[in-house]
Amino acid sequence: MPPFSRAGGILGTGRRAAGLLVLTALLAGPALQAAPPPRSKKRWIAAWVALAAVNALDVHSSAGRREANPLLRDRHGRFHPGKAVLLKSALTGGFFFAQVWTLRARPGRDYYPPFTLANTVAAAGLAGVAARNYSLGSRLPAPASATAHSAR
Repeated sequence: MPPFSRAGGILGTGRRAAGLLVLTALLAGPALQAAPPPRSKKRWIAAWVALAAVNALDVHSSAGRREANPLLRDRHGRFHPGKAVLLKSALTGGFFFAQVWTLRARPGRDYYPPFTLANTVAAAGLAGVAARNYSLGSRLPAPASATAHSAR
């Protein structure tokens, strides 16, 4: 069966990721609505949207492939989308929280341009990883189920 049709598979992980993004947006909403945003703030927000989209693209491009990172693979050595979404959400959320905290702690300084650059560089790096993953060709076949092994 293709990985997109399994219940709780990649499609379920995507729904969880979308839910986490919506939750992050709702929690960050008050921080982003204090005053009419300057041009640099709008670019910062756009860089965050790009970073979130590229993270989702990276998860999709890795699905069904062998994974080298032990934090992101399952017991069969394949990429595990659930672990990836959890880890990427935690890292990206921490990165976002640190930026919002810095912006609130020092409201007189314009940190938007360096934060925009950092987010754009991170998004570009992940886009390169996703492009490489897509260029690898076909995905691995699904692992044999545990019941098939016990029948032997």
